[in-house]
Amino acid sequence: MTTVSLSGERLREDEIRELAIRYGVPANPVTFAATAIEAGAAAARIARPVAVKLVADGVVHKSKAGGVLLGVDPLDVVDAVEKLFAAQAGQGVAVRGVTVEPMVEPGLEAVVGALHDPGFGPVVMVGSGGVDVETLGDVAFALAPLDLAGAVALIDRTRLGAVLRRRFPDARAALADLLVRVGGADGLLLSEPVDQVDFNPVVVGPDGIVAVDARAVTRSPAPPSAPPVPAEAYAQLRPAIYPDSIAVLGASADPAKMGHRAVRTLVDQGFAGAVHPVSRSATEILGHPAVREVGQLPDGLDRAVVALPAAAVPDALRALAAKGTKTAHVYTADTADLAAAVAGTQLRVLGPNCIGHYTPYSRITMIGRSASSDETGGIAFVSQSGTYAGDVVRRGKELGLRFSFVSSVGNCDDVSPSEFLAFCEADPRTSLAAFYLEDDSDAERFFALAAQVSIPVVLFKGGRSAAGGAAAASHTGALASDPRLLRDAASAAGVVLAGHLDELLDTLLVAQYAPGLTGTGLGLVGSGGGVAVVGSDIAHDHGLVLPPVSAETAESLAPYDAPGSSLHNPVDIPIWSLFDGDRCFTGALAAALARDPGVDSLCAYLDLGTVYDLKETKEAADLVTALTRDLLTADRGDVPLVLVLRTSFSAEQDALARRLRTMASEHGVAMLDSVERAVAALGRVRAATEFRRR
Repeated sequence: MTTVSLSGERLREDEIRELAIRYGVPANPVTFAATAIEAGAAAARIARPVAVKLVADGVVHKSKAGGVLLGVDPLDVVDAVEKLFAAQAGQGVAVRGVTVEPMVEPGLEAVVGALHDPGFGPVVMVGSGGVDVETLGDVAFALAPLDLAGAVALIDRTRLGAVLRRRFPDARAALADLLVRVGGADGLLLSEPVDQVDFNPVVVGPDGIVAVDARAVTRSPAPPSAPPVPAEAYAQLRPAIYPDSIAVLGASADPAKMGHRAVRTLVDQGFAGAVHPVSRSATEILGHPAVREVGQLPDGLDRAVVALPAAAVPDALRALAAKGTKTAHVYTADTADLAAAVAGTQLRVLGPNCIGHYTPYSRITMIGRSASSDETGGIAFVSQSGTYAGDVVRRGKELGLRFSFVSSVGNCDDVSPSEFLAFCEADPRTSLAAFYLEDDSDAERFFALAAQVSIPVVLFKGGRSAAGGAAAASHTGALASDPRLLRDAASAAGVVLAGHLDELLDTLLVAQYAPGLTGTGLGLVGSGGGVAVVGSDIAHDHGLVLPPVSAETAESLAPYDAPGSSLHNPVDIPIWSLFDGDRCFTGALAAALARDPGVDSLCAYLDLGTVYDLKETKEAADLVTALTRDLLTADRGDVPLVLVLRTSFSAEQDALARRLRTMASEHGVAMLDSVERAVAALGRVRAATEFRRR
């Protein structure tokens, strides 16, 4: 093993090459020279044109600093290096020497890199290289360790991969082998005290590949981070998620105080367990006797809600732990590190900086009674944002979403996102786990576990554009700070990314009614050719296809042919041809498409504006209702349907769509606001469930 020095120190390029060659990386041999005379002697031994590269403290990108000389004749090296040293010294650069290596024939340039990201853990990168690697941005990431199949798949996610498949298939295989030697289970990154390493460029040609430039930064060895065990997480967190007894610290008789609200929501929602207010100022709150201090509470309570001043929270948690309280949920912000406060105890803490918890199973809510549904379901949502947690409960009720629980978890000082995911995997009430997360500190364990769980996982991520990843001491470190790393880690773990709150809610709603969707065939039926065209484009973007209808399906659709219609897939029929008097044809069209062997899911849409153009308000509403009911009651077998009612944003149409959303929910159909959103949600759900099936 090459001896490396202090953590965070850059290695000399010849040291990196020596290390790389030991791991089988096809790297150009390099000689370090501290003086121009030594450089000339090294060039003479090579006896052909050489590349001379500056070694200097603080200079990372040598070519941009004027520190790279290419194609230098060995006889000219001494003079060239003396001029280089003089020029750099004139700029105040602390020169350590140069490296000398034989020139390599030009070719395609790739980059291979690896790093230990502070959140995601060991990461491998490949893509188009050269001096403009950050500008080109043609890179893809994978979490290490990487096997050969994973390396090939990683290369193929880049534009460079498409070129290599066509022009240099042998070089593509060699590049995959290089990736494994760097980021495999026995590769350089996981076997050496190296924090970041780049090989850029790796010159690719018809005869093979060779790394002609390298940089690396050292690190102190760190123990691997294992993901949590679902059964253990379930045992520890069940008292927090589905409690039978709750204490409220900081409880108050003043309706304006958070401590009063924490009791009020339990009472209003109908929590059937024991409620124990802890208050310095009241002896009874909303019918529940209060005690003055934690020591007066019963032993072994399931859950404590903590709404105390920040300075009082650590001592309160230690007192709760002494009473055998199993879990605590800290609403207070700006506290000391809560994990440190409960270290060495059995108490597990959610938070701090939260707004609370909702579960219809235990009749607990974090918001108002009227905005919280009593309907139970299988969707879990864990949010580091209290605002989004409240949004999901409120909007979820209106949309017909049914939850196992929603928890606002704030900073996650003690219980981590990966532990919540582990709980969801073991929870018999949860069939899908969704998250809103704002930092990457637990990403390595989260994605490692997500790749193993049996339930779909949806992630809405905030703050990624500002995330630092590793310090940008390498191209890999610089590029890891943008959304590519998140995208690729999620893809590899089968985690569906939602870009905003609407995408999250769309995905949850479609997943609720189409939990087993794995096929790619989409049937699209409605009125409006342009909408169908754009829907087809969105389908392509999300891995769905619109298969041509079979002969049998074409025969079933033929009776509904009319001027301006297209009975292929998508099926486009003018709104006035979807009914005849009291007869509606929307259900028959949907049923015909559902029977087609190539169709795995359906999206049906109606343009309400056109109906209201044709009919007076009352007649229009009745017709839309009839067309919708016909769709919802059609015999579709097990083919899921997503319904879209396209309004013109008029008050009448929006009110009607709102009423019909309830009807759709009663028939087990997701209703969304646009074809684009509906098709995209179907694609995301299919991707999540297909990953689990594999």
